[in-house]
Amino acid sequence: MRLAAALAVFVSHGVFLYRLQLPVPFPGHSLGSLAVYVFFFISGYLVQQSWARKPQWRAFALKRCMRVFPGLLVAVAFSVFILGWAVTTLPTAAYWSAPGTWMNFFNNAAGLATVQTLPGVFESNPFARAVNGSLWTIRYELFMYALLALLAWSTRGRRWAYPAVALVLAVLWMAARQGQWDVRWEAIGGWGAEVFRWADFCAFGVPFFLGCTFAAYALRPRGWMAGGALLAALCAYHADAQALRQVAVWSLIACGVFYAAHVGAPERQGRGRIDISYGVYIYAFPVQQAMTQLCLRQGWPLAVCLGLSLLLVLVLAVASWFWVERPCLRYGKT
Repeated sequence: MRLAAALAVFVSHGVFLYRLQLPVPFPGHSLGSLAVYVFFFISGYLVQQSWARKPQWRAFALKRCMRVFPGLLVAVAFSVFILGWAVTTLPTAAYWSAPGTWMNFFNNAAGLATVQTLPGVFESNPFARAVNGSLWTIRYELFMYALLALLAWSTRGRRWAYPAVALVLAVLWMAARQGQWDVRWEAIGGWGAEVFRWADFCAFGVPFFLGCTFAAYALRPRGWMAGGALLAALCAYHADAQALRQVAVWSLIACGVFYAAHVGAPERQGRGRIDISYGVYIYAFPVQQAMTQLCLRQGWPLAVCLGLSLLLVLVLAVASWFWVERPCLRYGKT
């Protein structure tokens, strides 16, 4: 399911970077944004179980850091030191001496992703200058980890806390939209306005803590979930009210993903797993920008751009899993 979500982001960004058009299944929700909700729901489901198995701050922080930062660090290094250097229009010495080169590396490697450009890179692309526009969601993932650990620790693991936080975040999302909290926050300016937006934090937090809820209560897939997902999809497509449409999308993600992930899937105990979804997510955008630049220059169609991009992304994602992510995950468990 995570790989499907990563590929959905890949397709959504691929179309956008080539044509500046987004596939939009529901009003106000692109294919990519729906896929990111899927990531957060699954993350909440799995990470809550991780905390429950070993409710210790140090162990939890180590596991989460080993999951996020090694792969991210290598992907950012690839974008800056290999891809960026290869395609920049600046002379080599000017590229390496530019402050923006090193600002991009350290900012994105830290998980902030508020610096999206590199000197002389992708300046003529349709979506000009952005190097890796997918990384900005990672900081919200880190926010969720911290909030989950604080919540579980402060409530001593009481299960009701997870749906309660999901409900509070849903209400805050509506309040933030109606009260224009982020507009006021941006007017204040500063570093905080670049790192945090209420609408994004709440929109991602609801599926995350719904995933926590499903895990904490050990829910099993039921037929009503499929029916609920279908009803939610119809509501999300036809609803005029923004709040109702958003609630429908959250419901669709929670019920639909959980049901689809479990029904007909036998338990596989003791087998090693291969999970290249994170690698696909963190490498796709810069590779697609590079392929967009090449394909537009050669006059090749979108299908060729997507095919070449996918091939390179899969190679990088597999390498990331076997040589970076899996070894670090194993270290985090020791």
